[in-house]
Amino acid sequence: MAQFTGFLPETIDFLWELRMNNHKAWMEENRERYRRVLKEPFDALSAELTQRLLAEMSDLQMEYAVSRINRDVRFSKDKSPYKARKWVVLKEPAMMTGQWKTRPVFYFELMPEGYECGMGFYEGKPAYMQAFRRKIDAAPKRFARLAGALAKHTEFQLYGECYKRPMGKGGYPPEIMEWYQRKTLGLSMSRPVDERLFSADLIDFVLQEWKKLEPMYRFLREIPTE
Repeated sequence: MAQFTGFLPETIDFLWELRMNNHKAWMEENRERYRRVLKEPFDALSAELTQRLLAEMSDLQMEYAVSRINRDVRFSKDKSPYKARKWVVLKEPAMMTGQWKTRPVFYFELMPEGYECGMGFYEGKPAYMQAFRRKIDAAPKRFARLAGALAKHTEFQLYGECYKRPMGKGGYPPEIMEWYQRKTLGLSMSRPVDERLFSADLIDFVLQEWKKLEPMYRFLREIPTE
């Protein structure tokens, strides 16, 4: 696979145009362009990010999965056939189809407006989140240190819907409760289109940001799949 040297300015143009022309005829006319300006560089980025992260976290096993351009419209009111964005997740290997969505992953996403990277879940199942709260209950001081360290990285935003009523033991300080009350959770950082996107330096930047999230990733990863 070719080495990642950065996206092209045309990559962003392509994503904007796809958003405005989201139909099969347009995509068929631009299929080769899609391969050249989006698919191939994104695949190269994904492979290199995975290789580099595993070199730094050599005790972990991870593999990557890249989103398809086609949307699954079977159960959606929006029948637009294509995604005007592309993402990669670094996940635990050898998981059943879709199961990775319920486990913590690192992710990077490219869209017309810019890019995001972070760590979290696509779907936080109730049983897993209950186990998450039990893990906090078992060692609240440890979790307070993890949450406190992450709070210093203000570029990351904690996301995920919260329960309205107090969960579990409760009574923790706000910096713990903002995690404890989540139905699912993750940390995300957004950036507008910038020169970094068009350079191999993007890899170093994403790895640097992911490394800030490593301690919390390991905490979440320790929770077994039921």
